[in-house]
Amino acid sequence: MEQAWDSYINSLNQNSLPRQVEVTDGNYFSGSLDNLSFSKGDIITVVDLKPIHVRAEMKDGEQTLGVVTIPLGYKGNFQLIADPVPFETVADLVHSVRLSESPMTHRSPPHFQNLVPISTDDLPMKLRKGEILSLIGFEESQGRRLLRCEVLNKDPPLRMLLPMDCRGHFQECRDDQLYSMDTIVRWKLLAGRKRRVKVEAEHRLRLLNPLVPERFSGHLVLHPYFSVTAHLPGENQVSIPSDLDIHITEITRLDCQPLTLTTMRQIYGMETNRFPVRIKIMSVVLSENKALTKPLKCGQLLTILRTEEVKKFLATEISQGQKGRCFLIPYTYQGLVLRRGRYFCAVSDVAAAMRHRQLCFRSTRDYTSCLGPLASFTANECFLALKKSVVSAEIDRELHRVEVLKCLNIATKAHVKLPLFAEGDFLELFDDAGPGTLRELCEVTKLPCHVRVVGPDLSMARDPLYGTEELRIENIIVEQCLIAKDEASLRDMDSEDIYRDWPETTFEIPIERSSCEVLVVEERSWIDNVGKERCTSLQSIQEITEEESLAFSNRLIIPCPPPPLPKPRSLS
Repeated sequence: MEQAWDSYINSLNQNSLPRQVEVTDGNYFSGSLDNLSFSKGDIITVVDLKPIHVRAEMKDGEQTLGVVTIPLGYKGNFQLIADPVPFETVADLVHSVRLSESPMTHRSPPHFQNLVPISTDDLPMKLRKGEILSLIGFEESQGRRLLRCEVLNKDPPLRMLLPMDCRGHFQECRDDQLYSMDTIVRWKLLAGRKRRVKVEAEHRLRLLNPLVPERFSGHLVLHPYFSVTAHLPGENQVSIPSDLDIHITEITRLDCQPLTLTTMRQIYGMETNRFPVRIKIMSVVLSENKALTKPLKCGQLLTILRTEEVKKFLATEISQGQKGRCFLIPYTYQGLVLRRGRYFCAVSDVAAAMRHRQLCFRSTRDYTSCLGPLASFTANECFLALKKSVVSAEIDRELHRVEVLKCLNIATKAHVKLPLFAEGDFLELFDDAGPGTLRELCEVTKLPCHVRVVGPDLSMARDPLYGTEELRIENIIVEQCLIAKDEASLRDMDSEDIYRDWPETTFEIPIERSSCEVLVVEERSWIDNVGKERCTSLQSIQEITEEESLAFSNRLIIPCPPPPLPKPRSLS
């Protein structure tokens, strides 16, 4: 599958290297300092990733305050926030945690607490619930890769080797040490998950970005940027930036070792002409959620028909003003919905939602203006927002330019100016056009928006959205999925229509929300043996956890906080 170079590099982790790719769309960089030029067909072998710098989102709870770029040489230190979602197998840990290949390397090994008892044929003893494991490195034995670890709080220390398919609930332990940004990026990142950190006391992040709030006590979400170390045919080792403007496709052969296990992401990266492919599930790592349409089991045979980028609505249930369950809703959902008014925390949110049309809203609490030309309002006053503007206001005997929203008070017909920084918990008012589908609604309404399901999707046996009090449609996301079906149903497929949208028991496997080791059994050559019969389609609303919803929120457009009060700077 063709990918942009930066997207591909961001999907890698150190444990998955080396990887080999072929350039499908090159670029010639005339006069570039590094003399890096690539043409279609060039082969690149990625052998290492070297961090360059980190962009960090500043978070106060779930509110994003801005972004700061942190160089690796920054002198301040940071404390890790333990990842709240446990890993379910040793393979999951190995795919996500950076470990040393050498037993002589000691770099503050990661600690994980096992939350359930473990007993396997590979272990000489039962690993009790609550045991804390220090992950030391890897070891090869009889052709298998094993995780070397030490059980802490034992005298003498107990060391053991855990196979990749060993199942448990491995929760990252709290780490009170302070680390430099360089150490965190090189050794403490979690592949596939956002690493969150707290800044040490007396930090000086404002030297990097003056927009960092004074006495900032929130946390940072890290987004590292890398330089890629690679080999080119006939060349020595070269360094390639991760933002290079080329497109590639991965050509790392999955079948070069017949018994070598691979991952769902590697299956997703296969060339299109190799599908359909038959696979066998050898180990499964799934978080405890209802996110998959169909559960996967060890030993299960699947046919992967194709890859697909699937659109879904991300939604949150609202009941009496409180958030409840979280859902991923198919883009093709046919339930009927009525739009309900959006909630706005500040006048600036109302202004942002207006775009090029007017908007009616009602305040739900009082606001008293401290500036002369700017209006106050009381709870339940209704306004028609007209347009943004700038006015002059006197603060401490100085004139300041203040951004305002010009509005019409619907009851008094008076024209008023509301400062953008005013907070009032506003509710949108509008004339509803009547029921329609989510897809139709989102073609004319800016997200996020609030809806109520008034008619179920009749293609489902039970529509979990029908009967909910209110839903907040957060955004439309795109998930990379494998379209699969059970091996037992192969005779139901039509070989001539293998790439069409199957209305059968096909189901999606989101590669970011499932972690499996699989064995490629056979590729496209067996396609002529499949049958001719067609069946009915599967469509599913997936309930996800709050943690998963927060992970998806990284893909959303985060609303900006209200502007601050004007700074003491005169117009003169």
